[in-house]
Amino acid sequence: METVDGVVVIGGGPVGLLTALKLGRAGIRVVVLEAEAGVSPSPRAVAYMPPTAAALDRFGLLEDIRQRAVWCPEFAYRHGDGSLITMMKWDAVASDTAYPYMLLLGQNHVSNIIVSHLRTLPNVDIRWNHRVESVDQDESYVTIATNGPGGVTRLRCRFVAATDGARSTVREKIGATFDGFTWPERLVASNVFYDFNLHGYSRANFVHDPVDWAVVVQLDQSGIWRVCYGEDPNLTEAEVRQRLPERFKRLLPGAPTPDRYRVDHLNPYRVHQRCAAEFRLGRVILAGDAAHATNPMGGLGLSGGVLDAEHLGEALVAVIKQSAPMSVLDEYANDRRKVFLEFTSPTATANFTWMKERDPAQRARDAEMLIKVGSDREQMRGMLNDFERLNGRRFAEPQRLAA
Repeated sequence: METVDGVVVIGGGPVGLLTALKLGRAGIRVVVLEAEAGVSPSPRAVAYMPPTAAALDRFGLLEDIRQRAVWCPEFAYRHGDGSLITMMKWDAVASDTAYPYMLLLGQNHVSNIIVSHLRTLPNVDIRWNHRVESVDQDESYVTIATNGPGGVTRLRCRFVAATDGARSTVREKIGATFDGFTWPERLVASNVFYDFNLHGYSRANFVHDPVDWAVVVQLDQSGIWRVCYGEDPNLTEAEVRQRLPERFKRLLPGAPTPDRYRVDHLNPYRVHQRCAAEFRLGRVILAGDAAHATNPMGGLGLSGGVLDAEHLGEALVAVIKQSAPMSVLDEYANDRRKVFLEFTSPTATANFTWMKERDPAQRARDAEMLIKVGSDREQMRGMLNDFERLNGRRFAEPQRLAA
């Protein structure tokens, strides 16, 4: 059995890779186990808020990401016919942050950038095609069985960072509950080549309509856009595809026929609003979607996950390298859970509720509220600064943690 004198990160998505980067740069031995053959080609999450951009800068990744990302200085709220409700401009918080903008880039591109940085660290080993079969722990070690190219292998380590997504195998194996609910709607994430700029769309748009609600976001600099909309959950994937021209004629500005756009990817899926009852059980600590799952309205899922990775990395470095007490891991767990329950989940829920509101009177009140915020710079500043709550409570300096 192999012994890793450090941390095993289970899950090779951006949260796991960022955690590995934080630990690896601190000189800690890290093994990343990922069930897939490499970075997932799916763009999945795409939006990074100012506090997330700040964290990516602290990771030393921001410039590499900015070279490929779409710079998004504003985002728009729109009616179902595409007409503008109001615009939120990130320069309203220019006096409060060095990052008064949003970045848009598929998480697959971000993951590939992180991997390129990890390859420079000899103490970090990424093992693709390694599926976790079991996780057991005692007071001193966690023992993991994996099924990989060489068959079933076992390794043990001092700590496990579980970042293996909303269907987390690790969370299941350690018996952590995942409380919450599944939204009744079925979302369809489609990537499409279409000139939204020609129709005056911003790079990020939230379309409010009881039927044709959607998020329309530019994915990268190639001209591809993400159109995420709701569909009947009883339809098969084939039926969703069959209905696509009809839906796009209503969702895309200009009511285009299929010959005027090209669909690059289409993925129907269900969305959840869930949170693990505990983010730490012994020497196993959860982060990202393994710890909490949210609907994607507002781009808060991965934005929060990036900060999970930073905080978890800081906590593990403090314990492993600076002799901080194990209670520091509880501080991480309690704080990141509090951020999700008190900010991320209610904010994403409100965003989703606004978008698909069916009552005409309530829709009118929602639109009035958004227009009021969009026309008042101080109110806009307050609303946009609220995203700083993703940071949670910053950890103390390592010297104090070690005391």
